[in-house]
Amino acid sequence: MTLRDWMRTFGEARSIDINNDLERGYEAALLIQTLELEYYGDRPIRPNLQLSVPRSLQSTILRKFHTAVNICRLTFEAIKPNISQLDSQEYRKFQLIETIVNRYAPKRSSRATSMSREPDPLPRSLLGLVDKVRRQLDPTSEATLVAGFRRRRDSTLISLKIILLLILVPLLVQQMSRTYLITPAIDYLAPELPFLSYPKPQLEEQAVEKLRVFKAEIEFDALLKGDSIPSQDELQKALAIKASQLKDEADKESTHAAKNVLADIAALIAFAFVCIINREELRVLRGFLDEAVYGLSDSAKAFAIILFTDMFVGFHSPEGWQVLLQGIANHFGFPARENFILLFIATFPVILATIFKYWIFRYLNRVSPSSVATLRGMNGSS
Repeated sequence: MTLRDWMRTFGEARSIDINNDLERGYEAALLIQTLELEYYGDRPIRPNLQLSVPRSLQSTILRKFHTAVNICRLTFEAIKPNISQLDSQEYRKFQLIETIVNRYAPKRSSRATSMSREPDPLPRSLLGLVDKVRRQLDPTSEATLVAGFRRRRDSTLISLKIILLLILVPLLVQQMSRTYLITPAIDYLAPELPFLSYPKPQLEEQAVEKLRVFKAEIEFDALLKGDSIPSQDELQKALAIKASQLKDEADKESTHAAKNVLADIAALIAFAFVCIINREELRVLRGFLDEAVYGLSDSAKAFAIILFTDMFVGFHSPEGWQVLLQGIANHFGFPARENFILLFIATFPVILATIFKYWIFRYLNRVSPSSVATLRGMNGSS
């Protein structure tokens, strides 16, 4: 292995370490925010405050709080020297961690927070500008910038690779296992194991309808050719042959449900296996997707939200849900009951719309209030 390969491997490992530390600290900061919102009225957590909850629950809350604060502090100290390598989304996560660390920083003395604190000699914004210029003139700034670019490039490549693995591996496992393993086994065992078959009444109805259409086609072809309509005996012989073919097709089709279920289970196992062996890459993918989503403009976010809600919970969604439910029922061999489909359409989209509105009210207002304002404007609400 050449020196360049060793350096590239080291850079990728360091990139993954930074991503892991940042994600761990970010999750801890979100946990602290959740505890503040749920139990302290969106105010800082005070360990000496008695909550109106059982004592065991309060001790659990404080234990989670102290653990999360320690994780945020360790993450802040580990990533602070490499802050110039962070992209915009990662820097926002780091800012949240820094906010939590500063909020719960141990107080040295009451004198430090008193009114006798000396003011800064210069405005903080001006000091920040000077520090920014100093970092840009630093001789190592170019190397740091290149290292950050390489880390983001490696993150993108890792994300694209894991996306392809999550799509292609389950799909290939499903098709290959169904074709070369499951189908021969089911066809061999189906005559001896009746529970592997579809419900017969559904297939019989379809076979009767095909037989009726076949009879009409025979008579129609005879009329087009100018021939006489086949006699009853001839027609009966043709229908008997067709009925035998339809029966064989129904017997083969009755095992499709078992084949689909087993193939889907194999694909699910393959998907879980890929997730287990690529846990670190999945964390990188999560950061990549967060950057892609939060990097959108307010109009793009509002457009995506409106598209999603109108597709699944809007006025035009019932037809889509009906087609989707019928396809799922046929895939797994269940009869597509119209009453169940109508009941599902009348309840599930309403529940989904309620959850989505609650998410907008509870979380999106805090994360991106400008996106909520843009969404209201695009919806035409005041």
